[in-house]
Amino acid sequence: MSQKAVVGVAKRREQMSKQVQDDVVLSTGYAAKLVPVSISIINEAQAAIPDPPVPVWHNEAKGTDEPNPDHPDYAKALAKADELRSLAAIDAIIMFGLELSDGVPEDDKWLRLLALRAKMGLTNIDLSVFDLNDPIEREYVFKKYIAVGTADIVMLMKFAGITEESISEASRSFRSDEVGTADIAGDDS
Repeated sequence: MSQKAVVGVAKRREQMSKQVQDDVVLSTGYAAKLVPVSISIINEAQAAIPDPPVPVWHNEAKGTDEPNPDHPDYAKALAKADELRSLAAIDAIIMFGLELSDGVPEDDKWLRLLALRAKMGLTNIDLSVFDLNDPIEREYVFKKYIAVGTADIVMLMKFAGITEESISEASRSFRSDEVGTADIAGDDS
């Protein structure tokens, strides 16, 4: 039975590899290829975000502590965890579903501009959490904060087979070019 499953996965993977698209021009002007992303990578990224612990309350009548999943703070924490899972999926799709045609620019101007925006308080990006000498982390920062715009995220998610409902839900948390606002997919106003 497991051999049949493995063969099925291999056949689907072969089909997916044939779906690599020719260069597309992203909304930011950068050229890239769209590449299918394994659902395992997306699931693994989302699984790294744990659910918050269920709060407990002391039931005097029973003399025991009991879980309280109806606590409003718990509901907020669950919603935040779901939002972080959506962002983790988007990050995985950006990193693994997009090959920049010209790679990450050798010139550091883009990085200096990002650092300046952060210093001026125009963005909440903390570049200190990244090892910008590591080519993979540098590529991630470039793709996430420079090369990929909101419309591109929607396109990548559709290419990855993410449902419209999930895209709509995730779009509420997309970064915006305006300070303090989220982009809404399809909102051109």
